[in-house]
Amino acid sequence: MLPLGPVLAQSLRLLLQRPLGVLALLGQALLVSLASLGLLTGPMQVGIYRVLLGYIREGVWRPEALWGGFSPQALVGGVVFAASSLAAFAVGGPLLEPHPLPGLLGQGVLQLLWFYTFQLMADRALPWPTALRQGWRMLGQGGLGRHLLLAGALEALAFLSTLLPWPPLQLAAYLLLLGWATVVKAVAYAALGYSTA
Repeated sequence: MLPLGPVLAQSLRLLLQRPLGVLALLGQALLVSLASLGLLTGPMQVGIYRVLLGYIREGVWRPEALWGGFSPQALVGGVVFAASSLAAFAVGGPLLEPHPLPGLLGQGVLQLLWFYTFQLMADRALPWPTALRQGWRMLGQGGLGRHLLLAGALEALAFLSTLLPWPPLQLAAYLLLLGWATVVKAVAYAALGYSTA
């Protein structure tokens, strides 16, 4: 079972040890993903998890590993993930503007489905469909209810950042919470005992 308390505590501790490093890593990945119109989302996600898993396991911060996630599988997996995210946003966002709950639920399901996919691609160099299936199995082994609770809490926190009064403050809070959510996913993966095969 996924130990929620220790995972959240360790991820917060890791974020506080390297807040600027995590934010710089995430900022680079977001900028590259946006500049490539989502085409490089997969390689950037794989790179982020290479850096974080190395830091969690070995205590060594190697930000250059961000650029080592380029592969055809990471490219295609990222495009599928980005297209799915866009579809969930389009269906749940503008069409249901006064009622954001369906959009949030759609994003939550999507995040849950892809919860461990990029970690598995980074750690085991799996093709994205295999990583997606194995990630889903990991959710069951770690307790689907615990993962639902964790994914829901992370999505709710990200949504709460939009309620802040000033757009630059919203963006800063969102990036900080996104950084923490990314670290949480890496720590949860490591906590379930998966390692390079």
